[in-house]
Amino acid sequence: MSSLEALLLGIIQGATEFLPISSSGHLVLTETLLGITEGGLLVEVTLHTGTLVAVLVYFRSRLCWLLSRVLRQGAEGNSARTYLLWLIIATVPAGLVGLVFEERLAAIFESPRAALIGLLVTGLILFASRWGVERNRPAAGLAGLWIGFAQAVAILPGISRSGSTITAG
Repeated sequence: MSSLEALLLGIIQGATEFLPISSSGHLVLTETLLGITEGGLLVEVTLHTGTLVAVLVYFRSRLCWLLSRVLRQGAEGNSARTYLLWLIIATVPAGLVGLVFEERLAAIFESPRAALIGLLVTGLILFASRWGVERNRPAAGLAGLWIGFAQAVAILPGISRSGSTITAG
C-alpha cells in the first residue's frame, strides 16, 4: 500500500467514524475500488486504534474525573463504579466476538459484498429506529448489555457502531 493510499484510508476513517455510516464498510469498499489487496484487518485495526487514541485524548478530563470518583467512598463512588461497570459490560461482547471469530472476520473484511450487505442493514436499522421508543435516560442495566451486543454485531464491515448502539440504547 502506498503512502497516498494509506492517507486516503485514514481520511475516510476519520471522516466516517463518528457518523452512523460505518467507517469499516467504507474502508472495505475504498480498498476494493483502489485495488488495495494488502492490509485487510490489520489496516482496519490500525486505523481504529488511531481513532481510539483520539477519543481518549478528547475525553481525557472526563476519564480522569470518572477514575478519580471510582476510588471515592459513598454515593459518588458507588455511582462512578456502577457507570464504569456498565461501560465494561457494554464492551465485553464486542471483545469476545473479535477474539473468538478473528480468522473469520479477517475474511469478511476482504469482502465488498459483506460491506454492501452491512451498509444495507445499517440503513434498515436507522430507518426502523424512527419507530423505536425514545429514551431520555442514561443506558443502564440490561440496556448496557444490549448496547454491547449491538457493538459486537457492528464489528462486521458495513454495520455502523454508532448507529447500532444509539438505536440499541
